[in-house]
Amino acid sequence: MPTDLSGANGSQRKQQTAVVTVQLMEHGSATLLLLLVLAVSSWQVGGGRPRVPAILVFGDSIVDTGNNNAVLTLTKSDFRPYGKDLNGGVPTGRFSNGRIPPDFLASRLGLKDLVPAYLGTDLTDDDLLTGVSFASGGTGYDPLTSTLVAVLPMQEELNMFAEYKEKLAGVVGDEAAARIIAESLFLVCAGTDDIANNYYLAPVRQLQYDISAYVDFLVQQASDFMKQLYQQGARRIAILGLPPIGCVPSQRTVAGGLARSCDPARNRAAQQFNSKLKEEIRRLQKELQCQRIGYVDIYDVLQDMITDPCKYGFDVSSRGCCGTGDFEVSLLCNQVTATTCPDDRKYVFWDSFHPTERAYEIMVDYLYPRYVEKLL
Repeated sequence: MPTDLSGANGSQRKQQTAVVTVQLMEHGSATLLLLLVLAVSSWQVGGGRPRVPAILVFGDSIVDTGNNNAVLTLTKSDFRPYGKDLNGGVPTGRFSNGRIPPDFLASRLGLKDLVPAYLGTDLTDDDLLTGVSFASGGTGYDPLTSTLVAVLPMQEELNMFAEYKEKLAGVVGDEAAARIIAESLFLVCAGTDDIANNYYLAPVRQLQYDISAYVDFLVQQASDFMKQLYQQGARRIAILGLPPIGCVPSQRTVAGGLARSCDPARNRAAQQFNSKLKEEIRRLQKELQCQRIGYVDIYDVLQDMITDPCKYGFDVSSRGCCGTGDFEVSLLCNQVTATTCPDDRKYVFWDSFHPTERAYEIMVDYLYPRYVEKLL
């Protein structure tokens, strides 16, 4: 759509353009490109300066915007009915019916409406400047978790980030790239697959750890990941805790008995992880002298949505919209063998593991002012 330069808004944009022109003479073409892209991005999102230069995303399927499309794995969602409410119904590799948390956060930050995946995407300079997702659905802090389902380990996500920084520096120069990294928001979301799909389903870790010891191991892995991000220049890191894993539809089916009740053991594991992660983050804030590493509590708001769905305008919270809603996820949630519910806006969960676009939007609206905004 052409940019409207008429009226008051047009006057403001002309003033911004004039400022950019002056800065061209003072700073050179690389800086001009950065300023132009940021200015255009802010206009497209609705005016005003973005809260941060970019959003950079790490973790699992909750924040994977399509990286697994380019990975040789069965853990995919690049087929219908995934994405039926986004992009004209063309699947993007997001594990939901529409937008997911990075997209809503990027919009709230004034950056863009959709965060592209780093892999398998023809990234523009604008994409690099305003942020990408390195996340891989099915991964976890435990390296074994990604191995079990042949997805990208968290260490590989860090390797891609290092590559990304080189590309960014190629666009704006080393100094400007370092400044963008330092001022950007880093979003980290992992751990659910470690507990749900590794510890409780695979035989290896249960032979090595009791659940308390395994949680300690995961928290240490998460801490090491945050320190590596910090060493690579990150200064604003929002790290998500775990959801009530035992109340996720697939976990109800696996461990909830005939009534498909929430599994207290999985919920306790999530709560233990969250409590210890918060302690570790407080320790890291002191060690790294960085107060902008913050914990984001997703447990309580999702638990409330599950326990009292009517409060949020939902009808169903114990199963997903896809198929029976009891076990369908990834390849089992497909348009050939699994029909979808008539109105996914009435469901907390899209498939048996991932929330719907509407549920994600409610969660981000709740979490942003309480946790994320304090890191900016």
